[in-house]
Amino acid sequence: MPIETSFRINSPHVIAEVIEDEAIIVNLDSGAYYSLRDAGALIWRLIEQGAAFPQLVGELAQRYEGTEAGIAAGARNLIAELQGEGLILAGQAAAPGAFSLPAHNGRPPFQPPALEKYTDMADLLLLDPIHEVDEGQGWPAPRR
Repeated sequence: MPIETSFRINSPHVIAEVIEDEAIIVNLDSGAYYSLRDAGALIWRLIEQGAAFPQLVGELAQRYEGTEAGIAAGARNLIAELQGEGLILAGQAAAPGAFSLPAHNGRPPFQPPALEKYTDMADLLLLDPIHEVDEGQGWPAPRR
C-alpha cells in the first residue's frame, strides 16, 4: 500500500459503533458482524476520522509499546483484512489536524489486532435489515 494511503468506511453498506475499547461493525450486504478490540478499535476510530496510514501508525506508536515496524505490520494486516471483508475502501479521506480519541493510560504492549467475524445472525440481518433513519426523509414512509 502506498505510504500516504488513507481509507474510508464502506458506507452505507457498513455501519459501526465504538463502545469503550471495542468496535462493533455490521456489513449490511452480507449480514456478518465483526468485533475489533483494543488497538483494532483504535485503528477503526482513526479510519473513521480519515487518518492516512502514517498517521494511524504514529497514533498507535504513541499509545502502545512496540517497534514501529511491528505496529505498522499489525496495522497493515488488519487493514488488508478489513478491505477483504468489504468494510473499508482505499481512497482520499480528509486529513484532519487532530484526532478525537479517548484518553489513554500508560503504554501497554502492542498486540496485533484481530478481526473477529460472526455470521450466526446473517440470515436474520438480511431478512430484517437495520435501517438508518434520516429525519429529513422520515421512515418508513417519506414525510409529506
